[in-house]
Amino acid sequence: MSDTIKQYKKGSILLSPGEVCRYAYEVQQGCLKSYVLDAQGREHILHFAPEGWTISDLESYLEEKPGQIYIETLEDCTIKLISRLDWDTRLSGSEEQLREMNRRFQRSVIAANRRILNLLGSSAEDRYRDFIATYPTLLQRLPLKLIAAYLGITPEFLSRIRRRLKEGEGT
Repeated sequence: MSDTIKQYKKGSILLSPGEVCRYAYEVQQGCLKSYVLDAQGREHILHFAPEGWTISDLESYLEEKPGQIYIETLEDCTIKLISRLDWDTRLSGSEEQLREMNRRFQRSVIAANRRILNLLGSSAEDRYRDFIATYPTLLQRLPLKLIAAYLGITPEFLSRIRRRLKEGEGT
């Protein structure tokens, strides 16, 4: 395998809509986000990828067609770039490699499915609790405005939720 490891500065755009996604990004250090912009220019965060997670525009990556999302670094990052050839080579790799790829893929799919279900039917407080369960290392690393954008609420409403939960712990 010829995976390439690269360093990126915070705020680097790794993928933009209209580009074909050439890599899956395996985060060694740092954190990435994937997002879309709506017609008013508001950001809607789809996923976060801290250390040990892999992120990509999967449809663009697998079908080699223009993608629809942005992928951006939220911190200075060390990222393993996995090309399609490298991905295919991993598929024919050892049983251990296949198990690890499967584990990462499952984690990503589960997180995406829970996110959809939460957005469709959960309260903002429940979505915040799920964020904490899914991304426990990010709570202290990300600004509240990013967490709020992920949850689909305002930063002010997120502050109220956090305050309410903190008060509930004290009783």
